[in-house]
Amino acid sequence: MRQMLKRLTAGVLLTAAVLVCTAFGASRETVITVGVIAGSYWDAPTGNCYAVIDAAIARFEQAHPNVRVEYTSGILKRDYSEWLTDQYLLGREPDVFMVLPEDFGMLAEQGALQPLDNLLANDSAVSTADFYDAALESGAAGGVQYALPYECVPTLMFVNKTLLEAENIPVPDNDWTWDDFYEICAQVTRDTDGDGTIDQFGSYGYTWRDALASNGAALFDENGSSCLIAQPASVEAVRFAQRLEELYADCDITARSFDEGHVAFRPFLFSDYRTYQPYPWRIKRYSDFEWDCIQMPGGPSGAGRSELSTVLAAISSRSSQQALAWEFLKEMTCSDATQSMLYTDSHSVSALRRVTQSPQTQQILRQDTPGESQLGLEILSDAMEQAVAAPHFRAYDQALLLAESLVATAMEDDHNLSLQLQRVQLKMEEYLQH
Repeated sequence: MRQMLKRLTAGVLLTAAVLVCTAFGASRETVITVGVIAGSYWDAPTGNCYAVIDAAIARFEQAHPNVRVEYTSGILKRDYSEWLTDQYLLGREPDVFMVLPEDFGMLAEQGALQPLDNLLANDSAVSTADFYDAALESGAAGGVQYALPYECVPTLMFVNKTLLEAENIPVPDNDWTWDDFYEICAQVTRDTDGDGTIDQFGSYGYTWRDALASNGAALFDENGSSCLIAQPASVEAVRFAQRLEELYADCDITARSFDEGHVAFRPFLFSDYRTYQPYPWRIKRYSDFEWDCIQMPGGPSGAGRSELSTVLAAISSRSSQQALAWEFLKEMTCSDATQSMLYTDSHSVSALRRVTQSPQTQQILRQDTPGESQLGLEILSDAMEQAVAAPHFRAYDQALLLAESLVATAMEDDHNLSLQLQRVQLKMEEYLQH
């Protein structure tokens, strides 16, 4: 009996010791949470949409043995903003999370994002000079860096090479101008089958907003406190777009017109180039003509710039794991391993110069492109260097909708465009002040 009691007592003590050790071990494990979207922000077809983030988590957890990184899967882009807002209201927002372009201004204004300037200044492993300027600016507001670029996409000009060749027109160089653009559009816009209806067109989808960026102009100032549409460079841009539209007066041009090979030029995101150049998507989408992309045409007051769309990553200002959150944010945005995967498992562009300009990245991209389709690859870094950050003040989306409506009406006036744009600016200033 005494021996039995000893064994029983020893067993109880051993069990208790195991429980204590287990509890102690569990208490040492730290969990940080991450907010990610399912699928592509750019609406491009993807395979495993979590491949990049899963690999980043695996590397991070290996370097931090007592840390576990968790995220909620299945949150689509259309639901992500609402999901993130709900998590904030519940006090359960992730430690680190992606910030969609349309949400940045509101989140920064509400104090939801942890300022990163001190972290950047005190971390020798990362520098703001590592990033393309426009991508970095996308995560700044009021002179404060609140987020870092996770992935981005510039706008480039798609070119129907087959159509231009049939018209004996060479593909423009990357330093082409508005005059070059207009001249080609005017030359190719015509009735090709003699039935009295114009069925071939110079461009589709090129707007006054594209012209603004390529002429060194802007619709709003950085803070959204002023409208700049009546500035000389802006008027010049809208007038060019007006002149271009006159080429297609009474013409029915649609996206299908370009898809079927009847349009010479169309602005597109570089993610579309990545999606539809490789086989088999190229065959499914554009099989009847050869195409490639070049930089946007430059205006007299600017260069071939375009607006850069950027998905950001940020730290919650209420995170209790600020140090670990910063380390994981760096893994997402500053790690060569993570950012390089954007070129193998995504259709976006890395904001890190050294990754986008690396021979390895160029080789990856070339493997995806057929024949002589190299123009888009050669100009990618230049396009990123020259890109401009999209405005991101809180009421930007609503202000843009109003501005587009007012400018469209102003462009209907053939003789007093400058005066009409002054009126647009006054109306927009009144809207922005309320």
